[in-house]
Amino acid sequence: MANLQLDTISAQFLSDVQAEVGAAQQAANLSAMALAKAQSVDDEAATLLTADTAQLNELNAAQRQAAASVQNARARLRAFAVDAYVSGGPGAPIEALLSAGNINDFARRQGYLTTVADESTDALRSYAQARSATSKATLVTVNELQRAQGNKQTADFALEAAQADFAAKTSAVHDRQNLLNLTSDAISSPGTDVPRMVLDAYQHAAAAVQAKGCHLAWWGLAAIGRIESNHGRAEDAHLAPNGDLVPHILGVPLTGKNGTALIEDQSGFAQAEGPMQFIPSTWAKWGQDGNGDGIKDVDNIYDATLGAAMYLCATTVQLETDLGLAAAYFSYNHSTDYVEEALAYATAYQAADKAGLVPRMGPVPLWALAPKTAVAPAGTSTSTSSPSTTAPSTVTSTSGH
Repeated sequence: MANLQLDTISAQFLSDVQAEVGAAQQAANLSAMALAKAQSVDDEAATLLTADTAQLNELNAAQRQAAASVQNARARLRAFAVDAYVSGGPGAPIEALLSAGNINDFARRQGYLTTVADESTDALRSYAQARSATSKATLVTVNELQRAQGNKQTADFALEAAQADFAAKTSAVHDRQNLLNLTSDAISSPGTDVPRMVLDAYQHAAAAVQAKGCHLAWWGLAAIGRIESNHGRAEDAHLAPNGDLVPHILGVPLTGKNGTALIEDQSGFAQAEGPMQFIPSTWAKWGQDGNGDGIKDVDNIYDATLGAAMYLCATTVQLETDLGLAAAYFSYNHSTDYVEEALAYATAYQAADKAGLVPRMGPVPLWALAPKTAVAPAGTSTSTSSPSTTAPSTVTSTSGH
């Protein structure tokens, strides 16, 4: 992955891959509907076959024997028809005789063809006799059963084809999803160490609180994300199209030992969660739905960044100054060292922004390009608990907010 020079991938490429994921998911959804329909048809065919088989079994012994005779005669005729087709059709016997090498070969072939013709005539005669010896009601039962068997066989073939198509479409979604994970998670924006989707989340969260009168820039929020989880990279997490981070990012238990704060909850000692490292009680108050899916997920980058932005703005709305940011950062983590580190990161990101090295916020967030019913990566979290603070990428937060 490090050899792919991912920093050279453009934002347009990321958007294109997002669109490909959506298209692949749509195709998979259509395939799933076709599979469900094929399964329904196959189930109906199976039900009819069972009913017609039961109807045949309800006949008396003589009727069942007559039905078996008709079925066997039909099977024999069908076998001759298949042989005739495979051998070349009605003209094949004449061609075989004409191609004879000598009189003896001609006689041998003529004898063989005469035998085949006699057997075909005999099979036809046997079928006619079986039909005439079978009552109309029994014959109807046989016909219905044979039709049901044919329909079931056709439905089976259609179901197998639908299953294969769905498997292929699902595989395509998986492949596009993997590429999306690579582009959105591993690449960084030019001039920063922030993955594009994470940057997008910072920018849209900042824009949301700015609309409410809080002067928080994306770089002020990014400083928190850098310290807390290395912008969502902690625990080797990767991004899904809707902004979910998988696996669940969990900080160390806050036991009051080894320099950690002492914070207890119903399950024991609290642990910081998600890319912005909230503790559960704080997330319960400040958790947000930043990607519009109706869930306040501490492991979703859009939800978590919007929650963190709201939390910082609760301290002061004057977050365009170092003084305001310092106060907000201290409320996030009661540590002067933490505040100094956060201000340093904020200053660096602000400088990159002023230098024009950072892509502008897009008209719509990247999560909006995700398919509405995305195939969830294994281990996707939908936690509604909350976070606290951590150290870069190792998630060893010693205090909570």
